[in-house]
Amino acid sequence: MLKIQKNISLAPLTTFKIGGLAKHFVEVSSENEILEALDFAKENNLEIFVLGGGSNILVSDDGFNGLVIRMLNTSCIIHNTSIECGSGVLLSQIVKESAKNGLSGLEWASGIPGTVGGAIRGNAGIPLGCMADNIECVKILESQKSKVKSQNYNLKIKTLKKEECKFGYRSSIFKENKDFIIISAVLKLEKGDQEEISKKIKELIENRLKVVHPNPKEPSSGSFFKNPKVDNLELIANFEKDTGQKAIDGKIPAGWLIDEVGLRGKKIGGAQVSEKHANFVVNIGNAKAQDIVMLSSLIKMKVRDELGVQLSEEIKYVGF
Repeated sequence: MLKIQKNISLAPLTTFKIGGLAKHFVEVSSENEILEALDFAKENNLEIFVLGGGSNILVSDDGFNGLVIRMLNTSCIIHNTSIECGSGVLLSQIVKESAKNGLSGLEWASGIPGTVGGAIRGNAGIPLGCMADNIECVKILESQKSKVKSQNYNLKIKTLKKEECKFGYRSSIFKENKDFIIISAVLKLEKGDQEEISKKIKELIENRLKVVHPNPKEPSSGSFFKNPKVDNLELIANFEKDTGQKAIDGKIPAGWLIDEVGLRGKKIGGAQVSEKHANFVVNIGNAKAQDIVMLSSLIKMKVRDELGVQLSEEIKYVGF
């Protein structure tokens, strides 16, 4: 029997360390428990939110007036050159397991927070790679409306091949369809030299800590905005001249744009644009979700008005 808890603080379960209470909360570690949790939600007419590692989300100060299902299905099985893993396992753990078994292909994910399920949903990645590069198939639970009046829904477990997942830049079919709950996935890798894999992982983590990630004492959600595609050739030329980098497919890093409008270090309440990387919004001390929202709105307005570029969030708003 599942233990459904009430009025649980979500802030400690997110990387932002921000957010109110979940009206109902449950932790699940198997398919049967997931089904049981969904039964409870449907019986009580509750909206659900599936929580993984708590990165890439901002929870409202008012919390979530439904059922939060925290995924703790953390199985990890090696099959030759593939890894079958539960959606609740940390991405960092999968990187570690692949390196330990001499499997190459996930080095790009070194230092990225969150769970496998969350990474698949948002097609997490960096210029060196993304989840879509490694996915072989994804096992999901689909909630479908029932044709029988006495039943609200049907639950169906099925497996989607990579091409059915509709991966795009920081997007997937799972992000667009809230009726799909990721249960597990099979990641395809290749044999490699264990020493070389470990060396590359170490270099990537060191670089991330040095260049990208803000002060660990300043909680964040990870990258806040997607890197936008820009049509303005003059702006692209300015970016390439300034950084010595190419704007691949017309995309310019959101952090560079935020710097261009002078918002690095900008504070509203307990929220701040990171001094280290302008595409990180950080909690510098007891920030409220509303502080983050106001700072995000200011950033989007300034970048739109001064540079003609519309930014969109990479994070998901929960409970708003």
